[in-house]
Amino acid sequence: MRGALYGYRSVAIKELLHLQRDRLTVVMALLLPVIQLSLYGFAIDFDVRHIRTMAVDLDRSRESRAYLDTLRNTQYLDIAGYLATPEEAEEKMRRGECRVAVIIPPDFARRVGTREPQTVRVLIDGSDSQVALRARMAFLRPSASAPGVAEARFNVMYNPQMRTPTFMIPGLIGVLMQIVTVSLTSFSLVREREQGTLEQLMVSPVGRLGLMLGKLTPYAFLAMLEMGAVLLIGNLAFDVQVAGSLVTLFLLTIPFVIASLAMGLLISTVAQNQAQALQFTLLTMMPSILLSGFIFPRETMPGFIYLITFAFPVTFYLEILRGVVVRGAGLLDLTPSLLSLLAITAILLALSTLRFRKSLA
Repeated sequence: MRGALYGYRSVAIKELLHLQRDRLTVVMALLLPVIQLSLYGFAIDFDVRHIRTMAVDLDRSRESRAYLDTLRNTQYLDIAGYLATPEEAEEKMRRGECRVAVIIPPDFARRVGTREPQTVRVLIDGSDSQVALRARMAFLRPSASAPGVAEARFNVMYNPQMRTPTFMIPGLIGVLMQIVTVSLTSFSLVREREQGTLEQLMVSPVGRLGLMLGKLTPYAFLAMLEMGAVLLIGNLAFDVQVAGSLVTLFLLTIPFVIASLAMGLLISTVAQNQAQALQFTLLTMMPSILLSGFIFPRETMPGFIYLITFAFPVTFYLEILRGVVVRGAGLLDLTPSLLSLLAITAILLALSTLRFRKSLA
């Protein structure tokens, strides 16, 4: 037994000294679960509320306003604006600017006190099944004694059968793409440094931006091939059809791929070894899943966490994916998401380039 434990004390002291020298790894190992628990404890909420809703009030009466107030008081729906026609509501929904539209007919008030039932038409965006289910509940919540309560006639758009794969597969594609692309490049410069090949780059006439783009290009082609493969599998295995243009989808995928690869390179410039690169990569994985809108709607998250969601490229790419794949949105419909994604891409590329130093230090 003594022979089996021979040298235990020396090895333990050696590892403690190593941890003492590598303080960043220790800090990351201790803070990582604390930070993630704090963030996700506030962010994860299955009770979806404050769903962005547009109202088309064709009656413009006291009764119609009272009905909208009963919906607002459920706290499931937020009346974000008023539109003139149902066609405008459908356009807003295709662009992703609202999840629900309530259309009140012009004879709403006239039917009060008559045998004719009061009815309203409700458009629901079925591309997010979780939100769609909660939205339907909002129309069952108003008290029967409240003024202006009416029968809702639902029209679920884009995913009428409320199929889970139609909602989940596009989001899963985006999350997996970011995880893979960040992982591909997060070890890049660290590996160069540990293998000693960074010295060759030091004496070469390669500029910092040229080095960054040169490292990104092969991985970008690989990521685009992966995109085609997962779309094909989603179609064949889960019957998820692309409602919009494939050309538009692949064009809008390019800035996302570059942004994700640049995020990996930024990690590679910060990390001093592969263990640190792995920890930083893991730090981006969970937010990509839980804070991007893949599982939980971002609108339900607290304000400071909602702001954090803007830091991840996948947040805007999920809006693009679900817009093109499920709703058939076009390039103009997705312009806000595209501009946000381009801004993140530029910032990450600039940070990666500035962080790189042609030295071993």
